Amino acid sequence: MKTRYFLMALVLSWVSLSAHAAGSPMNENFTNLITLSNNALETGKTGDTKAFIESATVAWEALKVQNEQGSSIRLQRANAKLKAAIKAAKAGKLDEGMAELEQGIVEMKQER
Repeated sequence: MKTRYFLMALVLSWVSLSAHAAGSPMNENFTNLITLSNNALETGKTGDTKAFIESATVAWEALKVQNEQGSSIRLQRANAKLKAAIKAAKAGKLDEGMAELEQGIVEMKQER
């Protein structure tokens, strides 16, 4: 009977260690996304809306690929900002689109 309690305690401690490991923070690397977003900002500073949309779309496509590998709240917030930037630029509001993209970069750079 005491062996059964010992085994139960062993199993419970193993499960609690597994649960802790599953809740550990993800190691996220946004370096590529930040670089692509900065390239889109530089393109937007020239005043070429079409080129800005294309550059921001490239950054957004890369973000979608990274999101497939593992989603996080920071990635979702940046995704919303990049979509808003592209939408604003398509509506002819390049400055607003650049501001949204800058906010997306801030979301990616934030520490946990």
